[in-house]
Amino acid sequence: MKVGIVLGLHDSPLWITDQIRSIQDQSHTDWVMVIRDDGPQTATSALAQSSTQRDPRISYRCAEPAGFVANFLMGLRELPADCEAGAFSDQDDIWNRDKLARAVDALRDFGDQPALYCARRHVLTERGIVGDTLLYTRPPSFANALIENIAPGNTIVLNRAALDLARRTAPLASGVFAHDWWLYQLISGVGGIVIYDPEPVVQYRQHSQNILGAGEHGLTWLTNKLAVTKGLYRARIDCHVVALRAVYDRLTPENQTLLDRFCAARRAKGPLSRLRAMRRLPVRRQGTLSHLTFLTAVVCDYA
Repeated sequence: MKVGIVLGLHDSPLWITDQIRSIQDQSHTDWVMVIRDDGPQTATSALAQSSTQRDPRISYRCAEPAGFVANFLMGLRELPADCEAGAFSDQDDIWNRDKLARAVDALRDFGDQPALYCARRHVLTERGIVGDTLLYTRPPSFANALIENIAPGNTIVLNRAALDLARRTAPLASGVFAHDWWLYQLISGVGGIVIYDPEPVVQYRQHSQNILGAGEHGLTWLTNKLAVTKGLYRARIDCHVVALRAVYDRLTPENQTLLDRFCAARRAKGPLSRLRAMRRLPVRRQGTLSHLTFLTAVVCDYA
């Protein structure tokens, strides 16, 4: 299975060499990579371009600055036509040697059915690996995807059917908050398969320049929860609902109904009416505390 990788690059000279090397060291060697640079031309750009001279599987594109979501989604459309799978790479992580092999094995038998693979991650800081991201125990579903993302982009691999769908719908998703959350919603929404691997496959580097950090523990977790009170979470759901409406006819009938009921619950007048309407739906976040936080946000009209 030939995997096309989109590496999103943006103005940081640190760690890019380590990440490219970890991809070159993959046990699954049938891959090509497009480095899509949407930042100012810096030393990072020179490092990325030099890799293309040493490895013919790697190409470099200078893209118009449009943000990380567009950089990744539009990058899928630039992968070679013969790619049988699509993956994303951040510029600062380190992939475990078997990352692609695990994904390819998991996706091999789905044929024309869209399928998305995702996995846990090691958390990497200047002290080394300090732990792993949360282990999700509830099965992936569109009901979960409406309010939570469990498919981190730096672990996602799409089979050919999912890749084709993502390419076709990329222009419709230009306003979403995050490309990985959108793909989790899209693939689950059309009745595709979402495979969550409990084994960490990426060393997810945490540093001051992260656009989105792990955010699952301690002060970062608290900061994220406080951001809900500023309307950020509601705004993120709003823009994803707009994108889902744009692909409404591609959703399964059951998920069309669920989306309609979810939107109606969010619009219900009064905190208790919103809470009752939302609790009648199967939407649920993975963790108990996280779900209680979501229901509190519903009551306060922050979701």
